Amino acid sequence: MSRFAARVEALNILYEADEKDESIEKVLQERLRIQEEGIVADLKPLPEYSIEILKGVAAHLEEIDAIISASSTWRLERMGVVDRNILRIGVWECLYGQAGSTGAYINEAVKLAKIYCDSKSMNFVYGVMCAASGRKREDKSGKADSIE
Repeated sequence: MSRFAARVEALNILYEADEKDESIEKVLQERLRIQEEGIVADLKPLPEYSIEILKGVAAHLEEIDAIISASSTWRLERMGVVDRNILRIGVWECLYGQAGSTGAYINEAVKLAKIYCDSKSMNFVYGVMCAASGRKREDKSGKADSIE
């Protein structure tokens, strides 16, 4: 399974944890139990990279949320659930990802937002990810633009 597909699976579990107001670890363990016991016949195994993302986000959630909050004018609890969790994945990858470029992780976060959110959310995710990573953001004319 591709890394992008693994991010999608991680996003689904982060979304579920957020909506149920349960810990990421609890939802992850439940998903792994269901998978192991074969409770749902057509359930695909959770990719290792999804598990890595989920454990990483859970372990560093407070730090990740602080970075997202400091990089946005929106309070974390006011953000859309999907937006917030895409940002959590993206910030975790920027901080703890495997030797990937920050730009690639930003692009992956924007790609998730493009598929699962509207255009305003896509731009929001891009701006917050740029601010969180300290990268300059490109405006529509292609000029680099600081978003402080």
